[in-house]
Amino acid sequence: MWCLAPMDPDAIARYAPELAPAIAAEASRPASMDLLEWWRSTGSVPEAMDRFIDLAGPSVLDERICTVYEAWERGYDKSLPHLGVATCKAYPAAGMAFALGPQRYTELPGWFGDLILTPEQVAQTLPAVERAYDWTPQSRRQAELRLTAALHGEGDRDDITALLDGVSPVWRAAADAGRGLLGAHFIP
Repeated sequence: MWCLAPMDPDAIARYAPELAPAIAAEASRPASMDLLEWWRSTGSVPEAMDRFIDLAGPSVLDERICTVYEAWERGYDKSLPHLGVATCKAYPAAGMAFALGPQRYTELPGWFGDLILTPEQVAQTLPAVERAYDWTPQSRRQAELRLTAALHGEGDRDDITALLDGVSPVWRAAADAGRGLLGAHFIP
């Protein structure tokens, strides 16, 4: 499952000291750096998909899911849009990253769907996020094909649309409302 939710700034301040260092540590591990280097050199080609998903799918926040649930319960702003995509045998955020490709993915903060951002960071990263999800009809179709393959046929039309077209509106809504964001890729 992958969820992205706008958060009250106080909740971000409360939970970021535990969650942000874990995400940063995961991203800076030698194996993580090797994954990114390999992916940049191969790209999102069909031959690389299964290896990429296996390496990018497991999440550091999965180990802290109780903290993530608590943060969402205490700080999720229900008045704003959010994303939630669940599949049985696939990793939605890793599939989304594969669909975006390494060049677009480098525009995004966090680590394969795991992120905790202050309102200031949300506003600061919004232009880059909007660039990453700025599709032409052809690039959108190619991303949809890659995402469908990466989700092994488990994502329905709403899931595909949410992952390819829903991130920017959630980000924009959080930025406009002065909210932070908490995204987590986990096994419920």
